[in-house]
Amino acid sequence: MTTQKINIKNLLLFAVIFIIVTVSNLFPQKKEILIPKTSQQVIYGKITDQNGKPLIAQVQVWYYPLTKVVMAFGDKKVDGRTDNLIQMKYSTKDGYYSVKVPADTIVLIITKGPEWLLVKEKLVIREKEFNGIEYNVSLKRLYDLSKLGWFSGDAHHHSIYSDGHQDPSEIAHAMKGVGLSWGMLTDHNSDTGKKEWLGNKTQDFIPIAGCEISTEASTTSIENGYGHLNQAFIEKMNGKNVGNPNIWARAIFDDSKDVQNMIDLTHQQNGLIAVNHPFQAWDWAGRYKSWGKVKNLDAIEVWNGEPPHSFTYNDWDTAHTNINTLAVHSWFSYLNEGNKISGIAGSDCHDIYGTTSYPKGEHYWTITTGNPRTYAYCGKLSESNIKSAIKKGNLFLTSNFGPLLLFTINGETPGDVLKATRDGKIKIGVNVLANQQLLKSEDGVRIIYNGKIIKKFTTDTSYTYRDSTTIIMDKDGWILAEAFGQWPMYSITNPVFIDVPPYGDFIKNKWADPVEATKWNQFRQHPEINLLNGPTSWKDTKDSAINIKTKQQHN
Repeated sequence: MTTQKINIKNLLLFAVIFIIVTVSNLFPQKKEILIPKTSQQVIYGKITDQNGKPLIAQVQVWYYPLTKVVMAFGDKKVDGRTDNLIQMKYSTKDGYYSVKVPADTIVLIITKGPEWLLVKEKLVIREKEFNGIEYNVSLKRLYDLSKLGWFSGDAHHHSIYSDGHQDPSEIAHAMKGVGLSWGMLTDHNSDTGKKEWLGNKTQDFIPIAGCEISTEASTTSIENGYGHLNQAFIEKMNGKNVGNPNIWARAIFDDSKDVQNMIDLTHQQNGLIAVNHPFQAWDWAGRYKSWGKVKNLDAIEVWNGEPPHSFTYNDWDTAHTNINTLAVHSWFSYLNEGNKISGIAGSDCHDIYGTTSYPKGEHYWTITTGNPRTYAYCGKLSESNIKSAIKKGNLFLTSNFGPLLLFTINGETPGDVLKATRDGKIKIGVNVLANQQLLKSEDGVRIIYNGKIIKKFTTDTSYTYRDSTTIIMDKDGWILAEAFGQWPMYSITNPVFIDVPPYGDFIKNKWADPVEATKWNQFRQHPEINLLNGPTSWKDTKDSAINIKTKQQHN
């Protein structure tokens, strides 16, 4: 009897095991798939022009929606997003690109500068899409300013040979990617990368040798040194101790006489020299401190970072100072003294991929190669023609997002001297070209005469705007134009100089400083601001973190 019970139990146990195995085979257990931590979703594709020709272009990936970012200092842990920019890449010479992206909602921006179609699209990236998401793009060239003799470049850029992050060849590739035709490599007190940089010359790209003389204080100087100055078109860099292996000790200046010596040495080798970012929101070596004490500068860097005549994104400055607005007005002051001095723009980029750039993106914009940029009227692209254009002021300045601004007076372009007829009648023409909608505003275009607004043009939300006006001039002066689009779209030209009879008495042959210039050497002192900000602010743009959030909430 006991044996029979055991057999029945064994039989039942066997039956249960059989059922379990059978059911398991019918409904297999889902095994956990091992996913390496380095595996991530990828967007990839090819970028071509409208004819199918491969293009080098810039690819940006941003989080959506934008959120307020938290600055991270040192090893201190922070709560919140430290950057809205996810990745920035450049397609190859064959047009191919690939970029890792998180499983999230993102904004993909593909750009080749303001002359080309701008692609901006929101995408939803799902989890575990590891096979790649193909996104091919055809960029149409909307405008070709080279046919008119205009070529864009970056007048201020750094590499690994000072405090930048990429080598010169990578930088040249990035400059081509954002549509630049020329660029200056201006490492701090170093020309070590010069040979590699100049080796990137092609038929459609001119690399220019430069150096940023970055002064430091000596025991006899005023606090923090005398500022930064860019040399360009030079054979060799200058400084007080250029043989010092420590590049940061090569320009320890005792006084403004050392600054003047750098200007003179630059001109002795037929180079050009400009003051960089002359005003800063903090008191450091980069703030220029030789106003009224030197002469014969070739240019002032009036745009480094955010657009002038706009509310600043600089959140560490409680005075909310737009340093480029101050730089523009210092330029205006020198123009009013009869100096023929150029205004230039440079990105001061240290990282072509935007990882270490500022701002950290509460809008789809950050400092990167060619943003901002200087357009030079050269006729034909060559180093000598670029140099001549910068020296003469045949320039206009704009951002990576435009707009383009063509400005003439009686057919003369920026930097030219116009001899007005005896009746003083002049015709001013403006032509604004953009790759995204302009701004509906009565202040869309402003004409500035001797630092004051004399005419405004009303723009709408179209992509182009063209108009003209005739005015009567009864005294010598200078006239330039500035155009505003949706922030950060901004452009400003160099002036056309108006010479009314008797001719030849406006532009001085001798350097002249504004009376108040020496006061600007003190921290927080600056030229008088005679122009109100334009009609744009980063806080107003539809791409700001504030407005994207608001839009989502309304939905």
